[in-house]
Amino acid sequence: MLGGIGAYIASEISGAVRRNVIVYALMGFAVLLVLCAGGYALSALHTVLALRYGTAEASLFIAAGLFVAALIAFGAALYVKNRRRPARPVAATALVAAPLIAKLVGSGVKSRTGWRIALVGGVVVLGALLGRQFFTGGDDDDEA
Repeated sequence: MLGGIGAYIASEISGAVRRNVIVYALMGFAVLLVLCAGGYALSALHTVLALRYGTAEASLFIAAGLFVAALIAFGAALYVKNRRRPARPVAATALVAAPLIAKLVGSGVKSRTGWRIALVGGVVVLGALLGRQFFTGGDDDDEA
């Protein structure tokens, strides 16, 4: 019984992971294409500016534009870094699951059936904790 549930959970997780890998690979390829298109657009802009103002001035205009874009990106990064983070989903899930765990542990796990119920309840709670953390994209490596 528990082996079938474990296999089902493993297949669901592997399906979700496989889907996420495909999505992120396609997004990465799209970003690469956008970067290539941006490079060609800058080259075309340089050519137009070089015909109108000269090659040195065209290069200076492109460099100044890239510098301003870098400053804007740096400012946006600082703004996002200093924003207050929302509450962590694992903490919220743990608070919701705490009464269920207390009920399962305190409800007489002296019999064989009680241990099974406690084990299944623990697996369900652990699955909820890991699932919320995995699918909401929680990060544990940055400061609060």
